[in-house]
Amino acid sequence: INLIKKKVNFKLLIIGRGNEETRLKIFIDKNKITKFVKIVPFQKNPYKFIIKADLFILTSKFEGLPNVLLEAQSLKKYIISTNCPTGPKEILLNGRLGDLVKVQDYKKLASKILIFNKEKNKKSTYDKINFSFKKLSRFDYISNMKKYEMVLQKYIYVWWYEKLFNSKKNIKKDNGKLFS
Repeated sequence: INLIKKKVNFKLLIIGRGNEETRLKIFIDKNKITKFVKIVPFQKNPYKFIIKADLFILTSKFEGLPNVLLEAQSLKKYIISTNCPTGPKEILLNGRLGDLVKVQDYKKLASKILIFNKEKNKKSTYDKINFSFKKLSRFDYISNMKKYEMVLQKYIYVWWYEKLFNSKKNIKKDNGKLFS
């Protein structure tokens, strides 16, 4: 924050709770940035906050599937995320759909924020945001369920065919005595 506060007019909203909350509040007070930075508790519906943002930043050390990145993509927000284990790299396609920085590399994060601030109105930025939005279909549960269904149907058909074929083979070997 200190690397960008004199270069960018910003408001930072931190959503959620965590082990570092107290330390973070002390940092905000100590650095006299309370007018720029607010912390709100976990939100079941973060859309009302994300929709107002120019930029979405995820600074997690660990993730599973960070749904919040998908939510930011669905609202057509530019994304900068830490490249923490599992999630951001896969969702952002190795940085093609948003910027990735090393976990805890605050200098690179600040640099990416400053670059975004300079280029936020450029066509290339809009193109990246729109491309990111289009790629959301990879996570559509209906189309993914259809893919699972196709795989299951294939294996059920193969199982059924093998059962049928093997039964006929056994009948021939046993001269039809199998079922008599």
